[in-house]
Amino acid sequence: MLLGLINYVRGNVRVEIQGAAIERFLNLCAQNQIAFWDVRRVAPDRVQATVRISGFRQLRHFTRRMMCHVHIIGKQGVPFQAHKLMPRVALWGGALAAVALLCAASQFVWTIDISNCDHTLQAEALRLTEEAGLRPGVLRSQVDSNAIKNYVMMHSDRFSFLAVNVKGSRAEIVAQGRDPTPELVPVDQPCDIIADKTGVIADMQVKAGLGMKKVGETVVAGDMLVSGTIVSAQQQTYLVHAMADIELRTWHDIKRVMPTRLESKVPTGRQKTRYSLVVGGRRFSLSFIESEPFACYDKFVEKKPLKLGEDTTLPAALVVERYVEYAPEEFFVTEEVCRRVLEERLQDTLAQRLPDAQVVQTQFLCEYGQPFAVAKLTAECREKTGILKEVSGVTPQTSEDTP
Repeated sequence: MLLGLINYVRGNVRVEIQGAAIERFLNLCAQNQIAFWDVRRVAPDRVQATVRISGFRQLRHFTRRMMCHVHIIGKQGVPFQAHKLMPRVALWGGALAAVALLCAASQFVWTIDISNCDHTLQAEALRLTEEAGLRPGVLRSQVDSNAIKNYVMMHSDRFSFLAVNVKGSRAEIVAQGRDPTPELVPVDQPCDIIADKTGVIADMQVKAGLGMKKVGETVVAGDMLVSGTIVSAQQQTYLVHAMADIELRTWHDIKRVMPTRLESKVPTGRQKTRYSLVVGGRRFSLSFIESEPFACYDKFVEKKPLKLGEDTTLPAALVVERYVEYAPEEFFVTEEVCRRVLEERLQDTLAQRLPDAQVVQTQFLCEYGQPFAVAKLTAECREKTGILKEVSGVTPQTSEDTP
């Protein structure tokens, strides 16, 4: 196949050779590096063969010596097709115009990608970079990466790093979000420690301040655990920065529901494909199939941007829509499978909700039924508790530390 393509690009001629010494004529041509292929004898004194254009031009030097005649049967290849198209000025003008348009289109930015950025910040990064001048259709020479970076960093405090790289007609935004800074009470500022969750105090070590609860007591979110206000025997009030290590025993209930009657998809093997060309926001259909090709089907869409190389993207894309037919089939999930799946999912949910908690023990219950199974996971944990709250409304008589 590759050799045939090469011969088509070079161009070849199908000839008929007639004479009394055809074999000697072919041997003489072979000695002079003239190659024939697809040789067929159509009569005792006639042979048809294919030869390249360069070889055909040399045949006249040997036809007289061997008393043979060569007639052209057909011509094929790129040189002959190009020769036919030479007088068509409009065609060549359109081709040159298309090349010029492609070269001009490659000078614009058509694709903007963003990476290394949390999905919650992508919209803000794209909005700010667009305000700074980076948008599809802008000239590459007008994209100032440093100016865009400075604009984004000045108008948002949610980014710790941002860079804009322009490669061909594609611009890549590399951004990284800033970790939120927790609100801390300065060490030299008086504060209380407040419970941020409900549970039973399992361990409590007060380093500064006055403990308001004891080990074994139940607290709810908002209760004061350690007070930063201390009243001495002389009725003098001291304000300190409360510090303590406090652990609670907490209990958490997590529920989950799972359907036990499901519907599976069994492929039938039939599928249809629709091709479309998207240019400048307009869509042109390249194939004609009905909008609903099957009663039950899955639709898979793949969009392939048209490129002139790795980094030069054109403002056009080929959309491939594949419709795969399936037959619905109902089946039931067994109780054993339900229990195993639900327990795994509840354990994963517990780990995601309480990443820093120490799980002491868990209890799993599952009620299997139709059409749903309900599961419940009760977990006993040990968790750190305590948030700082500034002391207000008290005027101390002295600012010295507690003796």
